[in-house]
Amino acid sequence: MSLETDVLAHEEGHDDFDGIAPPAARLSIVGHREPLAILDEAARSARFHHGWILEGPRGIGKATAAFAFARRLLVGLERPEPPSPDDPIVRQIAQDSYPGLIHLQRPKNEKTGAFRSDLTVSEVRKLNRFFHRTADEDAWRIAIVDPADDLNASAANALLKILEEPPERSLFLIVAHRPAAVLPTIRSRCRALRFDPLEDREVADILSGLPHGGSPEAVRHAVAAAAGSVRRALSQLLNGGDEIRAGVERILAASQPDWLAIQTIADALVQKGREVGYDLLVNDLLDQAAERSRARLAAGDAAEAARYARLWQDENARLRRGAAYNLDKKQMLMTLFGRFFA
Repeated sequence: MSLETDVLAHEEGHDDFDGIAPPAARLSIVGHREPLAILDEAARSARFHHGWILEGPRGIGKATAAFAFARRLLVGLERPEPPSPDDPIVRQIAQDSYPGLIHLQRPKNEKTGAFRSDLTVSEVRKLNRFFHRTADEDAWRIAIVDPADDLNASAANALLKILEEPPERSLFLIVAHRPAAVLPTIRSRCRALRFDPLEDREVADILSGLPHGGSPEAVRHAVAAAAGSVRRALSQLLNGGDEIRAGVERILAASQPDWLAIQTIADALVQKGREVGYDLLVNDLLDQAAERSRARLAAGDAAEAARYARLWQDENARLRRGAAYNLDKKQMLMTLFGRFFA
């Protein structure tokens, strides 16, 4: 039995797909050679920075890369790559049981069993206990924050306090899908490391090793529409994403909102079992706003760039509040669509 198969019996995180091993258990890395080489070179220097922000679009493999580098540092930089799946450290990391590594992400609500809408301060405070455990003075202790976008205000401030006075031999690998949303004071205490979207052939290569059940034609469509994101491609294959994306593109290309089409999509995605598809659509719409802001700014249209930037900021905050208070998802989604035509 492979390492990746072994860990599937463990509790999955909020961002994982059923039946597919999480980033901690994925031993093969496709792409991202340059940023990983920068981390590797920095780790060999005498002044290795304690905090790194791994920034880039969602779903391109930043968390997988964070675990890959953490594993490399903990197993030993002199050891060959890829690591052996039978190495005790490798197996412990994959099973979230290695004492020198902590992975912070959105926790479950103990009462409802559903994942919370943000990464809470109580999770970040686990770092205080983690870093103050008795440990070998020469051993690395690594925290992976996945992602910083999910930190609420209290959690972000709690993380900042630890970053201001980092413990000896500590390393923070902070995943960020939208780096502009990361607290500026956190950014100032870390080095930014850019991860670019994967190439289509790299996305296809990764998909070929994952269970998804998509036909060759569906895979080609998913890869073409993924914009370098494996998560986006997988979401399409597993959640009818081709049809959803085509509908969204038609809606946003029109000069006026087609409320019947919007309602049809919203009705489909608020059904039980379509949570991943709903999250995919919401994130795609927010990404559309961010991309339109960048495009308008590049074209010299500062007013429209600012409008889309405000749309992204306001809707991101509104959707978080809606998730926190379990507000009507259909209305949340329809309001988000409407903002594109305001």
